[in-house]
Amino acid sequence: MERNVSSYDLLIQKLDRFIRKYYLNQLIRGLLYSVGIILGLFLIFSLLEHNFYFDKGIRKLLFYSFIFISGGSLIYLVLLPLLKYFRLGSVISHEQASLIIGDHFGNVKDKLLNILQLKRQSASHSDTSLIEASINQKSDEIKLVAFPKAIDLRKNKQYLKYALPPFLLLLMLILMAPSLITDSTHRIINNDLEFERAAPFHFNIVNNDLKVVQFDDYTLDVEITGDALPEEAFIRFDDFQYR
Repeated sequence: MERNVSSYDLLIQKLDRFIRKYYLNQLIRGLLYSVGIILGLFLIFSLLEHNFYFDKGIRKLLFYSFIFISGGSLIYLVLLPLLKYFRLGSVISHEQASLIIGDHFGNVKDKLLNILQLKRQSASHSDTSLIEASINQKSDEIKLVAFPKAIDLRKNKQYLKYALPPFLLLLMLILMAPSLITDSTHRIINNDLEFERAAPFHFNIVNNDLKVVQFDDYTLDVEITGDALPEEAFIRFDDFQYR
């Protein structure tokens, strides 16, 4: 009788190991999905802000949308599988695990389910010797089957296609045009402030000496750099604006 119970307990231990690997697989997949979602969303919002220079309301919407979607993906795709991996909360039953294993090892599906059903029946019988003998026999038939092998963690490589492209694009932008990301991100985070779009040109003062006798004429030489030229130029001095 002890050997029968030990055989069944061994079977349950193997099912529990499979269930943990099942949630480890979900965790790895969820991490890759989450990286793709968060980085992709970050890039989209940053590029939109860079091109359109949104007002405070839209930047606030972008900021809280990013927080909500990113937080939701991390909770649903990463935190929940992690908790279930440590058996915190409800996890799939042994019967459900048996069905998943049966999809990979077709010859053990019915035997696994039958063993679990017989074990439940034994709880309501006074004489369980025949049931325990049947459980032992069926358990011996499948004891060499490695249930965790029904899940191949290496198959998660296919989900790199969701995480790798946005990561590489972000890395490329940080190396080649960091201000495109940092400036727009700064404006989205500080969504309560007003920002003015930077002018497409810049004034560089050429004069070495900026001193002049009062009321004398003075010529200010400036060099303009940028992608466009201003139609007019003004200088502000003592709260007065001069052309």
